[in-house]
Amino acid sequence: MIRVLGPCVRVLLLVAAVLLPSAWPEGLARPDLVLLVVAAAGLLHRPQVGLLMGLAGGWLVDLVPPGAEPLGASALSYAAVGLCLGWVRRALVVSPLLPWVATAAAAAVVLGVRGVSAAAGVGRALLAELAWTWVVTMVLAVIVLPVLMSLERWMTRRGWA
Repeated sequence: MIRVLGPCVRVLLLVAAVLLPSAWPEGLARPDLVLLVVAAAGLLHRPQVGLLMGLAGGWLVDLVPPGAEPLGASALSYAAVGLCLGWVRRALVVSPLLPWVATAAAAAVVLGVRGVSAAAGVGRALLAELAWTWVVTMVLAVIVLPVLMSLERWMTRRGWA
């Protein structure tokens, strides 16, 4: 029963990360909060956890209006990013900047997939919007990523993970 609490908290974080940007003021670049939740889980747990978190987060991004097209592209890109961040976790002892750098690369991949989809005529994404989204996500990652990673560590210590 206790081991179910960690995944439930992660799902609630993903839902909040998908819904919060809709409250963001119009005209401002919206950060990719789903990526930060996936990064925190992926960087602290096995690659499978990052993969599942990315898949769940990507499905939410795909399904919550306005949604993403083609259906499943976000899910696959977030899943791949979560898996890769899970592999990077072993190298975290090298530098305290590594989680931020890995998250920056992951955000570039996710936004790159969104840009390629838009260039193929599916969906809408302007290069300037994607660049600002990346910048805002990385600035927010400086504050939010350590908090989310601390929450993940706390859940692990409590036996919830």
